[in-house]
Amino acid sequence: MADLAIKYAGLEFKNPVVAVAGPLGRTFEALRKSIEAGVGAVTLKSANARPKEDMLPKPGCHVYPKPAHMFLRKYGLPTLMFNWEGVPVDFTAEKEAELISKIKPLAQKHNTKIIANIHPDLMYMEDEEMFRKDLEIILDSGPDLLEVCFCPYHLPPEVTYQESPIDTEVKDAVLRSYIIPKDVADIPVIAKSNCKIFSSLFDDINKAGINTCHITEGPLVYGTIVDIEKMKPLVPGLGLITYGTLRRPLVNLGCARVKALGDVELISSSGIWNANDSIERMMCGAHLVGLHTAIQYHGHQLYGKIINGISEFLDRKGLKIDEIIGVAVNDIVSQEAHDEFMRECDITNDEIRPVIDIEKCTQCGLCAHCIHGGISMEDGNPKTHLDLCVRCGVCESLCPVEAIVLERT
Repeated sequence: MADLAIKYAGLEFKNPVVAVAGPLGRTFEALRKSIEAGVGAVTLKSANARPKEDMLPKPGCHVYPKPAHMFLRKYGLPTLMFNWEGVPVDFTAEKEAELISKIKPLAQKHNTKIIANIHPDLMYMEDEEMFRKDLEIILDSGPDLLEVCFCPYHLPPEVTYQESPIDTEVKDAVLRSYIIPKDVADIPVIAKSNCKIFSSLFDDINKAGINTCHITEGPLVYGTIVDIEKMKPLVPGLGLITYGTLRRPLVNLGCARVKALGDVELISSSGIWNANDSIERMMCGAHLVGLHTAIQYHGHQLYGKIINGISEFLDRKGLKIDEIIGVAVNDIVSQEAHDEFMRECDITNDEIRPVIDIEKCTQCGLCAHCIHGGISMEDGNPKTHLDLCVRCGVCESLCPVEAIVLERT
């Protein structure tokens, strides 16, 4: 088995797989299952400020409706989930500290790092004394790292879209939340938010001495699912954020963009569903990869499959884990590489053609769905019609047994 040990924030993790903040870090049982499944680290759910008694109306982000999660399997989207969890008011600094103390012996037994987490919401920003006090409560319980999560899920879309400017007040609030005095936290601090925040604040964050970040994503789009039997949306209005595999390519790109900016060590989560996705995110610049939705769908046993899958890949390729981190970044962010790729693809139909390996072919007929008539089924076998084929490559990508390839002539 490949050596999966990896350094992040000056600490050695036994492997790069992390249970990220959220439901996976809210109860002892969820944390225990992640630790015993073999993860390199567990992250506690974000601790939050307690709304003041005289605060009316109560902050909407602290609403915790039940049910708060819904997989969209019966609506034809099995790997997506709606989450309107908000921020449970009962998950206080005291609750997080209690959980850390409780899981610490088990984490030490399994060589699993503990990442504490705090959400510097507006109430904390307005009462920095409460923020500091709650930080001290959490840190006294002895976590290995502290993640400060300026939660991208509660940011408006304009603070997510790459092209939109970020308001100066938002920038100042985010930066202020990440700078934790050394006399408060003498353990590594991880700044968590979306690609847009880090792209916009990278120089400021770097100057503040922060080079360990967690790239996830916020509401790139709000989504609506209509229950056609009830003729109503699952939740009225805009307040739904879709989690799951749809985020994978978006965060791959965001991770690579931030990695390309300079000296930074990254955790990245969102859209990671299996070993392939984990390896891919590491190639996009992440040292550690975080899972959340996939574990809720498949259970904690998925961690072991992913860890083994990463190991098998490294063994098969004869690579060390450090050799895959960021290996794809230069080509992702390079306009020159893109232009060269486009030049290589700019060929005539005479220079490329689909070739079918009949021995591999299972006669499923998928390729014969060609909308241009480039392939048809004759006597049970696919036959190409080069005069109709536009060399689009759909047949190659559809074939379930890779019996079709587009070959250069």
